Amino acid sequence: MTLGKTRGRWWAAGCAACLVAILGGAPVGRAEPGGQDQAPAGQDQAPAGQEVAPAAARPSQAELDRRVQELITQLGAAQYASRERAQAELQQMGLAAFDALLGAQQHEDIEIALRARYLLRSLQVDWAHETDPPEVKRVLKSYGEQSDAERLNRMVKLSKLTDQQGLDALCRLARFETSDVLSKQAALLVMSQVVADDAAARGRLADQIDRSVGLSKRSAGLWLLTYARTLREPDSAVATWRTLSRDEQETLAQYPDKSSRTIVRDLLRWNADLLFRLERPESAAEVLGDALGLLDGSREELLDMADWLMVRSKWSLVEQVAGRFPDPFSQDAQLAYRLAEAMLKQGRQAEADQAAERAGKLNPEDADEHILAAYSLQERGMTAWAEAEYRRAIEMSAPGALEDLRSRFLLSELLHDHGKELDAAKVLEDVVQRMDSDEAVMQRIRARLGRDPGGIRSRMHHFYALHHLASNERAKQLEHLSKGIEQDPTDADLLIAMYRVPDPEPAFRQKTLDYIGQATQKFRQQIVDYEQQADQAPQEEFRAWAYRQLAMAHNQLAWLVANTTGDYDEALRSSQRSLELRPGEAGYLDTLGRCFYAKGDLESAVKYQAEAVRLEPHSGQIVRQLEMFRKALENSRQNPAGSGKQ
Repeated sequence: MTLGKTRGRWWAAGCAACLVAILGGAPVGRAEPGGQDQAPAGQDQAPAGQEVAPAAARPSQAELDRRVQELITQLGAAQYASRERAQAELQQMGLAAFDALLGAQQHEDIEIALRARYLLRSLQVDWAHETDPPEVKRVLKSYGEQSDAERLNRMVKLSKLTDQQGLDALCRLARFETSDVLSKQAALLVMSQVVADDAAARGRLADQIDRSVGLSKRSAGLWLLTYARTLREPDSAVATWRTLSRDEQETLAQYPDKSSRTIVRDLLRWNADLLFRLERPESAAEVLGDALGLLDGSREELLDMADWLMVRSKWSLVEQVAGRFPDPFSQDAQLAYRLAEAMLKQGRQAEADQAAERAGKLNPEDADEHILAAYSLQERGMTAWAEAEYRRAIEMSAPGALEDLRSRFLLSELLHDHGKELDAAKVLEDVVQRMDSDEAVMQRIRARLGRDPGGIRSRMHHFYALHHLASNERAKQLEHLSKGIEQDPTDADLLIAMYRVPDPEPAFRQKTLDYIGQATQKFRQQIVDYEQQADQAPQEEFRAWAYRQLAMAHNQLAWLVANTTGDYDEALRSSQRSLELRPGEAGYLDTLGRCFYAKGDLESAVKYQAEAVRLEPHSGQIVRQLEMFRKALENSRQNPAGSGKQ
């Protein structure tokens, strides 16, 4: 900063009142990114708040950029009036000056930097547009008032919306979010969206990104514009991605407030994924080497990297990471199991079993660690090892203790999902006996685990009924169904099992229909109650809780009706609402697939069920339902007149 200017004397003295004067100025008008103030890519852009002049009279983009730079320089002029005029004109330009102001925040003249920061903060961006889907508007409501952590949470929600509904909004955030870190995270979320295989769909997506990003020159904008080019001609962008990745590594080293290790890691991973798809393994290995160099050896980072590699079946690289960090992989059960799985996937069964046995012996007094290890194994489809870990946690827990109960609930569902109904029922039967004989266990289940004892009994009877159905023991099946529904009349899965009983007695059929009607009505009432609680919630955490319960009630109603009888349109609406509240939830997508199946829209049923399988590929129930939908769709194509719900 040059102190010879008029303002130099009081600035050097640190006059706070004069600093306020510098940051003053007239209120700025509202400007909408991507709306009237944002021209499509390749077109000129009129300053915000001004009428659009005829094309011949409008300045070119180069002229506009030149004028913006002149005004930014004048923010540091010697005369106060000149500084104020420049600030006012930049305010009128609105988002047209966004990129230049963003760069000016780091200007060597501190007054220019401060005025640029003020102008950026004063830009009142309407993050949600009128054309956005309703759920996008809900996610973006009050976005500008949130903390950085909550803004990132909202971005993640946008990325999980079905049918890429949040893509335009994410591009908008990458374009105009003042935080460089959040801007880059928004871009990475766009780049992580699932892309269709056909070239036409990729081209449409590329066009959409180009329109949304416009002429952005910031890092996130360049990433997205390069991504759009990659969608059209992936080979042509390889060198650019390597340059962008190295630039970001340099940014992290020199300006750590503008990036993060997570951003650099994710950008390098994305680059490696592209190279793997293009069958350039040596180049991909080089990029991954940079990503591995970012690891600090912490358990969280090692788990994250191992899981990323395993999803891509890069088993030898998992062993490479373990070789670089031998202590964590030999002392932590979850990491040790990752290494064992990598060995198994490479065909080294005996070596893998030995490694899994060593992993199971770690932390011999920490049941919670074994529960976490079991759940992690279950999510990755390592069912036998997961079952062993749940049973190990049960053995090391006191009967009726929280760890014992958690292990049994999770184990019973694992066994049920893989068709071991009798084993699942017996695991729960032990819980039922303990809570019936020990009031403390009953209270623990209610207060600490949030489970209703009636629902546990109903679940046990449901598993027994399914076992007897498979064994052709009709009388026992009906006995357990009747006992179960008495314990929990809203158990949707048990009601579905009752509805599917072949050739039922008229009285049993009528009782089933009555229960279904009552349960449906109860779910409707829960929806009304939770909507009201969410609207009246005094704090965000209470509203989030109410929305979780609301999503569950919508899903329960949709699942019950779609699998039995009732208003299938209502079921579909409820299922869609549950996914608006909890986007990307595999179980809710599973329900949505079932709703479309019930309505006879087999194409949509397969589409959404396939997405559920993509998210949870090791869920037996979800996979079986996709197989059924695909078979029904194939049959409908071969025999259109005879198609229909099975």
